[in-house]
Amino acid sequence: MRRALAFAAIIAAVATSAVVAFAGPASADPSADDWYQLRMCESTNRYTINTGNGYYGAYQFDLSTWRSVGGSGYPNEASASEQDYRALLLYRQRGWEPWVCAYLVGLTEDGDARSGGAAPVSGNQSSGSGVAEGSSSGSSSSGAPAYPGRQFSEGDYSEDLKAWQKQMGTRGYDLVGTGYFGPKTKAAVLDLQAKAGLNVVGYIGPKTWAAAWADSGAAAPAPAASGSSYTPQTNESCGVGQPTAPAWPGRQFVQGDTALELQCFQKQLASRGYPLTGTGYYGPATKTAVVQLQNANGINPSGILGPKTWAAAWEGK
Repeated sequence: MRRALAFAAIIAAVATSAVVAFAGPASADPSADDWYQLRMCESTNRYTINTGNGYYGAYQFDLSTWRSVGGSGYPNEASASEQDYRALLLYRQRGWEPWVCAYLVGLTEDGDARSGGAAPVSGNQSSGSGVAEGSSSGSSSSGAPAYPGRQFSEGDYSEDLKAWQKQMGTRGYDLVGTGYFGPKTKAAVLDLQAKAGLNVVGYIGPKTWAAAWADSGAAAPAPAASGSSYTPQTNESCGVGQPTAPAWPGRQFVQGDTALELQCFQKQLASRGYPLTGTGYYGPATKTAVVQLQNANGINPSGILGPKTWAAAWEGK
C-alpha cells in the first residue's frame, strides 16, 4: 500500500465497533490467492509487522486509511481476520488502487471493486482456491474444540495452540504441545492442508483447526492449482553492486509509476547509500535520489529516470 495510501481518505459506512457479519459473500470478490499474493508482496504475509515507516500489518495500512474503513488502534495489533475484513472494505471502495503491490503482482479488478458495497464476514479472503480456510462452515463434527477465533502463523505463541499441536501429535506429527508456532508446526500445517484439500498457506484458520480432528482416513481432494505468484527482485537478479548496469527496461519512469524494474534501480541506489528500499514505487524519495544522481553525473536533473540515469546508478558517480 505504501505511499499510495497518503491520498485522500474514503468515507466508509462501516461501524467502528467490532467486526460484524454482513449478508453472504459477494459473487465476485478477489480470490484468496490474489489476497495472499498481495500480502506476500506488501509484508511477506506478516500480520503483526511494524517496521516504523508509518505502514502497518499484512496490508500495510497507514492510520488514516485504516480508520477510514472503520479500524481502530493500530492495524498490526488487530487480528488477522479484522485486517482481512478492512482490506476488503477498502477494495470495495477503491479497488486495487491503494496497493502498489497489486500492480507488481498483476492483480485485476472485478465487479465488486469500487462498488462501495458492504463486505461479507471478515476473513473471507484468507481462503484459497481449494476449500475455504476462512469459512467456519463445514467444520469437522468429530470432537474438535471450538476454534479460538483467530488465525495462527509462524512466530505466534498461544495457549490455544497447545491443543491443536497435541492433537496433531496423536496423528503422528512431531509436535508435543508447546504453544509456539515454529518451523515444525508450520511443516505440519502445510502437510495437513495439502492432505485435507485446503489452501496450502501455512497458517491455521478454522478449517485447518478442525482438520486436525477430522477423520484422518477420509479421502482428501487434491489442492487446487495456485494462481499468479509474485517474485520480488533480488540483489542478485538486479545485479546490485556490479560494475555494469543491466539492460535498460526500455521505458522512462516518473513520479507515480510502479514497476518491477524500478525495484532494481532502487536496490542499486540503496547499495550506494541512498535511502531507498526497493518497493517498485516511484515516490518522492525516489525522485529526490534520481535528481541527486543526475546532478552528480552531469545529467539534466529532470527527475525522469531514463537510460542515462539508469546506467549512472551502476556506472556513474
